[in-house]
Amino acid sequence: MRLCAFGTYERDFVRNRTIRNGLRACGWEVEECHAPVWERQRNKTGRYLGVLSLCRVSGRLIVSYVRLLLRYTFTVRRYDIMLVGYIGHLDLLFAGLLTRIPRRRPLVFDPLISLYDTLVADRAAFPSDSLIGRLLWQLDRSTCRMADLVLLDTNAHIEYFVTTFHLPREKFVRVFVGAESDLFAPRTQAGRTDEFRVLFVGKFTPLHGLLTIIQAAKLLETDPQIMFDIIGSGQLSDEVHQLAVQLDVRAVQFTDWVEYENLPERMAAADVCLGIFGTTDKADRVIPAKVFTALAMRKPLITGDSTAIRELLIDGESAVLCRRGDPEALSQAIRRLKSDAAFRERLADAGHQVYCEQASEARIGRAVTAALTRLVPDESPR
Repeated sequence: MRLCAFGTYERDFVRNRTIRNGLRACGWEVEECHAPVWERQRNKTGRYLGVLSLCRVSGRLIVSYVRLLLRYTFTVRRYDIMLVGYIGHLDLLFAGLLTRIPRRRPLVFDPLISLYDTLVADRAAFPSDSLIGRLLWQLDRSTCRMADLVLLDTNAHIEYFVTTFHLPREKFVRVFVGAESDLFAPRTQAGRTDEFRVLFVGKFTPLHGLLTIIQAAKLLETDPQIMFDIIGSGQLSDEVHQLAVQLDVRAVQFTDWVEYENLPERMAAADVCLGIFGTTDKADRVIPAKVFTALAMRKPLITGDSTAIRELLIDGESAVLCRRGDPEALSQAIRRLKSDAAFRERLADAGHQVYCEQASEARIGRAVTAALTRLVPDESPR
């Protein structure tokens, strides 16, 4: 069977890559009708949401949709299903027309996030009762209604969409985010020193709980062997760095950016990887990519306890789950792992096993295939 991956989606974003790779591994022919827009900006908060920036993005979108229409009309071969990936809310409106003319074909949406939840509730970029807030709510609802099937990363996230946007539960299927098998796999921990390295990689947004991590690092300064390697930037960069200065935290090394292909090397050098510790409602519903990359590389993981994470991991068995927003709980979890090498090994082994069974590219490919074949029940991928 042939799938058309359509739109301005971030082509190299982990969610989009794992689904494409997984489907190809299951025998699907994936043809991409893609025009880049979102790749130019790593941090899509702050000034990115200003009037001038959004005008520039709007201009690029218009040009991209003209290119997409030309490619779709003249180069895309006959396909069975169209998939619109992240970031694709506006693409979905365009794809809805193309999949109805001249004949109807199934349309699948993989939004990954709710724009309303992310920009209004989680990042507080717009008030919920503002014009933009209401438009974002309507955009989330309309795009999901237009799609024949919607893929989301956790059951908790699905329940949010069903309840918030008044959508039928049967429209949704859970597919974990996963990690790219060609990049993230167990490897020897090179360059060992007496340091115990704790790694965080991600955006500085409320979801990730960077302030909690910085406070935990301060609590752990009594142990000179513990060092924090924090990679990322974003909405809360100023607050995070200011807190580190205010607390005079000495055990933290900040790096604004590391090329994606180089992340496995940094992860291999870590003794423990961190997930998210934010206290927003969204933090209770999602499992970010950093969790899956840590599991894929067989690294011990500490992350905040949540409804979503318990769909995948068990506290003390495949990860250490601690109270979100609690620096003391995080510091105790780090101390526990540092003091017990055998426990770290058991945790890493069990976490990697969970990843292989539930979130590898092969497993994701099978899960998405099962969902897609519901839309074309008389067919099966070659």
